[in-house]
Amino acid sequence: MEVLHTLEERFAGLFGGPRRAQRYQVACEARLPVGVSMPNDRIDPEAEHYPEPILGRTRDVSESGLSLVLPWLCLGEERIDVSGYPLRIVLCLPSGVIVLHAETVRSESLVDETGRACYLVGARITHMSEHDERRYQQFLHALADKQTARTT
Repeated sequence: MEVLHTLEERFAGLFGGPRRAQRYQVACEARLPVGVSMPNDRIDPEAEHYPEPILGRTRDVSESGLSLVLPWLCLGEERIDVSGYPLRIVLCLPSGVIVLHAETVRSESLVDETGRACYLVGARITHMSEHDERRYQQFLHALADKQTARTT
């Protein structure tokens, strides 16, 4: 029995396994608007034009990451669907805007409710300011409280 449990743990580590942080569905509550752009350190200050941000929405959020529904995957000449691609995400919470840095974990093609092609991008949060992290945590706790109230 112990050997089987150890193998399950190893496979879970190799193939993603169970999520470490609880995910909160926000699509039913509010689709949070997002803007995805390149982090400043990837932008050429000498460039005549900067890549337009990709505007989309969240599908779900967690302490460690979020999934985004986006209309396309290109920032200028670069594709953000490459695993590990660094992202700067502006997230519009009900209490205001926060900025976080993340990296692409996965992506897949989708069709939205209106029948249009779009993309689902899973992103792991890598950094945010202490102030923004506090506001994000407050938002997650409020979501958890609402979900708990619905189930009881």
